[in-house]
Amino acid sequence: MTTDHDAPLSGRVALVIGGGRGIGAAVVEAFARRGAHVVAADTDRLPSAFNHYRSTSVTGWTEARDLADRLTAKGLSVTAAEVDATDEEAVRTLYAGIADGPGRLDTVVNAFGVTHVSPVERMELTEFRHVVSGNLDGVFLSSREALPLLRSSGGGSIVNFSSVSGRSGFAKVAHYCAAKFGVVGFTAALAQEVAKENIRVNAVCPGIVRSNMWRYLLSEFVRPGESEEECWERMRSMIPQREFQTPEDIAGLVLYLASAPRVTGQAISVDGGMTAP
Repeated sequence: MTTDHDAPLSGRVALVIGGGRGIGAAVVEAFARRGAHVVAADTDRLPSAFNHYRSTSVTGWTEARDLADRLTAKGLSVTAAEVDATDEEAVRTLYAGIADGPGRLDTVVNAFGVTHVSPVERMELTEFRHVVSGNLDGVFLSSREALPLLRSSGGGSIVNFSSVSGRSGFAKVAHYCAAKFGVVGFTAALAQEVAKENIRVNAVCPGIVRSNMWRYLLSEFVRPGESEEECWERMRSMIPQREFQTPEDIAGLVLYLASAPRVTGQAISVDGGMTAP
């Protein structure tokens, strides 16, 4: 199979929502180093404290600006934008700015999500709704607003972030699993709708990355008397390859999906074999 995923991306425009830190920031840098102009969008405020930051105040937008400044100083083309992916008007404003600015769009990466730990029996409806909304609403809103710009640019790619929790169920994160399974289903359905318009829609399912989200999960699942490093090693034992994934591992798949002309409607795991059939 031949693709142009290793080709320079000069003249292309990529939007990464959730691009301020972690895996999203690695995706921003990967596209920028290939020559694309990248818009790194993120937020400093979440609508609920039912998340792995345990707060409504976060630093995504601040970090997106810092990232854009660092990469621009290296001669790369990156700008930052502020958006809460669950806010319909904010998402519309973001895409209007891209239409008025770069004027085209080739790739959209929806690299955001929140998680929260709670057994179903003790879970509040509000918590369930906020976690589902924080992972799924933005994928819908961003994808919907992206389609006209992608179409006018002659086609392109949407890459949605699901998770290993979108392939397998895990105890105490049923709301997160429901949302990430939903991302996979939404991705497959939208891919069918737009396949004939040269717009491809795929999902990536990251495994265990030493990210803010996984550090939160580790703090919730550490056993009595177990050290943090022992807990990490227990998590490592869940991976057949016995290696954690890195943000760069995930970014590599996103780059591939952005340019693979015959791949659409897929949910692909980067998890060291964790969810292998």
